[in-house]
Amino acid sequence: MTEEITQTHATGVAGRLVDLLVQVYGEAPPVTLTAWDGSRVEPESGEVAIEARIESRRTVRRLMWSPGQEGIARAYIAGELTIDGDLETAVRLMRDYVEHASAKRALEPADRREVLRLTVQLGAVGPAPRGPSEPVDAVTGYLDVTGQMRAELPPALADTVLAHGGDEGAGRAEIVYTDPAPLSASIARWESEGLVVDAVREVVSDERDRLRDVGRRLDEHWDAVVDAVGAQHARMWKVSLVLVRDNLERRSVRAYEITGTTATA
Repeated sequence: MTEEITQTHATGVAGRLVDLLVQVYGEAPPVTLTAWDGSRVEPESGEVAIEARIESRRTVRRLMWSPGQEGIARAYIAGELTIDGDLETAVRLMRDYVEHASAKRALEPADRREVLRLTVQLGAVGPAPRGPSEPVDAVTGYLDVTGQMRAELPPALADTVLAHGGDEGAGRAEIVYTDPAPLSASIARWESEGLVVDAVREVVSDERDRLRDVGRRLDEHWDAVVDAVGAQHARMWKVSLVLVRDNLERRSVRAYEITGTTATA
């Protein structure tokens, strides 16, 4: 498999990138790669629905230092990696590729020398790139994206993007995730605030649907959001919505709705 890919994709930056990825992970990526020199390599399956554009040598350097979900997300937020096609599908494909392919392969000394040779050819040797200056939870998929939007966007725009429901009267409802804090910590926090918990229910499917709708409205009002918070921050929200949905689907995170009332109600 490696020999066939090397012979087929030996020219252009995109070809060398595929060679590098095959050397590291043992197989070619499942998306079309386009590099900063205009070269392009399609996946062996022939499917080209998702295209990842590597904008500079800095992108390669970032992904070599941090090849998993965090590196991909940071490169996207920084504008170093752009996606043509559905972002959620792209994130899922690349996350599966990195996690599953890397688990199958341990680099031998000869492999490491080849990786270094290809990295030098790409001009991507150097220290880990800094930034973007977004919180770590944003790029690992645990950020309260909608809470940030509510706090940081102009109220009318936040209402439009979030489409929150009406007043709950004396009651209170909150969606909580089991990462980074367990469900028990959220319930204890409620009780410490003098609230009575009436019900707790799992809402993973509902939460995925809600976040999908928020992401759709974010795209519809993209220019206004960028004007309000800047392009990097807007991209951070966009990819974080995708990562949270992906984590919910993989059940690495659970979502629960807590409902209750004040102790004096």
